[in-house]
Amino acid sequence: MDLKVNKMIYTGVNVEKANLQTLLAKNLTLPPYQRRYCWRNEQVNQLLTDIDGLLTIIAEDNTCDIAIPLFLGTVIVHHQNSDEDGAVHFDLVDGQQRSLTLCLLVMALVELNTSNNWFSDELLLNKKLSLLRATFTNRESQQQLAKNFALIKSHIKTKTWATSKQHLTYLFEKCEFVVITINSIDQAFAFFDSQNSAGKRLSEFDLLKARHLRGIISEPSVGIGCSRIWEEYENLKLNSCYSHRVAYYLTEQLIGRARQRQRGKHVDHLKLEDEFAVLTEKKMSSVQLAPQSNSLLYQNWQICYHPNQKQKFPFTFNTELTLDGANKLSYSLDDVKEVPLQLSQALVGGEQFFMFIAKYAELYKQLFSADIVQPSESEKVKESNDSIQGTLLAKHRLQEHQQGRGYPRLIQAWQALILFYVDRFGENDDFPEFVQLSDQYIFSLRIILTQVKRSSIERKLLDDGVFANLLQLPTSKQVLALICRLVEARALDPKLQKLTKEEIKGVRKKYIDSFYWQEDEENVYPSSLSTMLLALQNEPLENADA
Repeated sequence: MDLKVNKMIYTGVNVEKANLQTLLAKNLTLPPYQRRYCWRNEQVNQLLTDIDGLLTIIAEDNTCDIAIPLFLGTVIVHHQNSDEDGAVHFDLVDGQQRSLTLCLLVMALVELNTSNNWFSDELLLNKKLSLLRATFTNRESQQQLAKNFALIKSHIKTKTWATSKQHLTYLFEKCEFVVITINSIDQAFAFFDSQNSAGKRLSEFDLLKARHLRGIISEPSVGIGCSRIWEEYENLKLNSCYSHRVAYYLTEQLIGRARQRQRGKHVDHLKLEDEFAVLTEKKMSSVQLAPQSNSLLYQNWQICYHPNQKQKFPFTFNTELTLDGANKLSYSLDDVKEVPLQLSQALVGGEQFFMFIAKYAELYKQLFSADIVQPSESEKVKESNDSIQGTLLAKHRLQEHQQGRGYPRLIQAWQALILFYVDRFGENDDFPEFVQLSDQYIFSLRIILTQVKRSSIERKLLDDGVFANLLQLPTSKQVLALICRLVEARALDPKLQKLTKEEIKGVRKKYIDSFYWQEDEENVYPSSLSTMLLALQNEPLENADA
């Protein structure tokens, strides 16, 4: 690619062509909103193949005069003011994956050329390689960086260009980028949102963290804390065969979709940018951590981050209401699960968004503790499933990989119902019955539907209006009565009424055999539906041998 423009200057934006040598000379840093390093073998091998192709030209023609640079895409950096040491640095807004991988390549070349003084004395002169000093707290990032470093070292050890001064000079000079330097944080996020270059495109979910960090109105330390807890939830993996992360699973698959359902909308219309929009204003002096109302009680909160708090949630919450005269009513919390946010409320974003996700992440950990995989603390994976919902979920997870793509949607819908219930009523006396009846209601679709398609599931949920109705009912007794009616109605479904034991085959049979034991009826919550299915299980096969 022949880059015609060397330098263009727009308002607050500088666009220029730069080679690898120039890029590595910059003091590059990774901002907190960057996602984790995730390049796999395929992307690394493609980059190395492109570099091999570039340097093969010299090997064949023995000349550096051929001006065919290797264009490696666009890199966007945010120019930051001097730090305490007086050094200017540049936040890497886009191009992290390629830039870090190229730094790994340079590290591997350093190891390979330890006896060649010209490499460190000449080629690496004034190269800061500042990205290599970055701290990666994400375990997957650490592992992937190590794997890719080993891959690169293995690749270059057989390449003649890797120890050739002429070839490596060409590498630094002829690998080219378009570097866009921006000067405001707003521009940084705008470019971060829209850029799609040689790296993996950022998803809607990837962008949530960046947008809401920008919307924070509290002091800067709160933003650091929000970034920290978000990364912790991204590190937590579920026992699902799909290896979902807690942050993604909660935000999109459980909460985002459930909020759509309770409005009577199809989940396919979910847009995270709209569902979790950033509506904060810098003039705000407090954070709204409760549904909006005309009462000032519990509306306006101050959030404080405690960076040294490692064993418990690192935030505290304080609210104060001035009464008549000089009297004040003050209230403090250190348990994010007790913050009066609600699943269905309208959100303004910023730190409120992070606390919203944190509340339900911690609640999820409480309700489904054994579903959380913590790589650094593997013993926690084996926590007992003493709770009813934990026992049922463990059985569903065992079915998940056999049942097809629709089955996880059933799990998500059931868990969302549980989360909505606990959010409104807590784990009260009606909760165990609700867990079991909601399980029967949701997973009866596995029996009724020959193929459990996600579209069919969502159509059934919308027709029943279960999420919308759940929010309208004021007491847990009424919610329980609603679920009972839905279960009874499902038992009367003509498809179920006509079902014979001979017709129950394949994945449907695996499900029924797992949840409706023929010799253990006392473990199945009694309802018309469960009674029917247990009776069906106990029926002799018509074609059975006498």
